[in-house]
Amino acid sequence: MKSLALRTDTFFSILDIVLSTLHIDEILTTVVAEIRAVLGADRCTLYLVDHETQELYTKVLQARELVEIRLPITTTSLAGYTAATGKTLNIRDAYDTDELAAVDPSLSFDRRWDNASGYRTRSVLVVPVPMRSKDSIIGVFQALNKEGGFSEKDVELMEQLAYLLGIAVTNALLYQAIEDERRLREYIIDDIGEGICIINTKKEIISANRFIEVMSGLRYSADEMVGKNLFDVFPHFAESALVEKLHDVFEYGFRTEALLEILEVKLIPYLDETGRVKKVILIFSRVS
Repeated sequence: MKSLALRTDTFFSILDIVLSTLHIDEILTTVVAEIRAVLGADRCTLYLVDHETQELYTKVLQARELVEIRLPITTTSLAGYTAATGKTLNIRDAYDTDELAAVDPSLSFDRRWDNASGYRTRSVLVVPVPMRSKDSIIGVFQALNKEGGFSEKDVELMEQLAYLLGIAVTNALLYQAIEDERRLREYIIDDIGEGICIINTKKEIISANRFIEVMSGLRYSADEMVGKNLFDVFPHFAESALVEKLHDVFEYGFRTEALLEILEVKLIPYLDETGRVKKVILIFSRVS
């Protein structure tokens, strides 16, 4: 009973970590280490599927640095077999060719890493990690060398954890994509040779780049402009054609342009799902 209680406590500890992290590297390291402990395995690895290259990849700590490892998705390797077929593998001895052939005649175990490192792989548990929709696989979880081999309870537990891992990995990859897009946008918006400013329906500045700082005479930084009314930051615009043009964009939702002495302004509406203008992107460029 004590062992069961300990396992239950550890399960919920893993559940808490899995559902709270949005960083893929933390899932590949910290979460995997927690699962290794609860399984009682010697080593564990979470491989993710790269659908473009048809490879599995993961990151492992080597000399305090995360190093990426890749291997092809084929039915000739254990992890590749599970990725390709979606089937769980529970192997008692990876060196037993008869046991592997009983699963699939093409299945084999690559001993090169064992030979190079002096490690001896015996029992292997490989479980597919489903995507949130369960229609496809986002990765596979591989555990090695549990004394006495992996039991059916281990398989059941790992399949439950694999479902949670699928949710966590999906969320983390989505978060990573959003962060990458944000960083790319910031890189572009700060290095482009034009002024870019985004305002909401109240004419409040949501975002601005460094060109806009120069336009303000460096009275405000881009961060300080956020939340301020466009015409408070640029009072001389209040008597310009920009006022009428902005009204038209918010009212009718079409793109337009305004000429402000030495500046040309492009006004681009951003529509919500109902077709209403939520924001307007202003692009200022010098008149050549």
